[in-house]
Amino acid sequence: MSSRQYFDNIAAKWNTMRSEYFKDEVRDRILQKLDIESKIVGDLGCGTGFISLGLAAKKPNIVFSLDQSLNMLKELKRESTALGFHNIYPIRSSLDELALFDESLDAITINMALHHVFEAGKSIEEMYRVLKPGGRVIISDVLEHYGQWAREEMYDEWLGFKAAQITQWLEQVGFENISIEDTGLKAKGYSSKGEFIETGIFLAAADKF
Repeated sequence: MSSRQYFDNIAAKWNTMRSEYFKDEVRDRILQKLDIESKIVGDLGCGTGFISLGLAAKKPNIVFSLDQSLNMLKELKRESTALGFHNIYPIRSSLDELALFDESLDAITINMALHHVFEAGKSIEEMYRVLKPGGRVIISDVLEHYGQWAREEMYDEWLGFKAAQITQWLEQVGFENISIEDTGLKAKGYSSKGEFIETGIFLAAADKF
């Protein structure tokens, strides 16, 4: 099974699963770092819209919500319609080859998705490509851990990241004003065999000039 198939299969249950994995405070931290009113925003690896819906409430002109899973996007569309948001546009796309034009976004968020991308550095290169000069990217994900079972059961390509690795990728493609903070928040997961991991969540911010 591929990562896309996995998320297609769990889309209807993802909101519950996500709330057990990490809490809403992550979204609050992300939104605090962005001024997006009347701007164009991309939410990469959006899933069912945990971040996208929060972004839409901040009154941007458009939120382009990208995910490889069609079923996740269907859940997002259903929820955004129910909540009366008309500025969210779901797009099916991989994260290492974004279905967006060059310099089309004012800001990007990617929450708990980068560790599912085999070519994570290529994904960051794509983020730089689609951001306008003056744009900002916010990456939130888990710090490095040793729960090998996550590769098989959750189709993780990376067991979290070191801050130095994220910084290197961002610098290599041209991002500046790079900051990475340990939020103090935790992500928790259980394997089918009862194995448990708890790891920190980081927040990286960088600007394109």
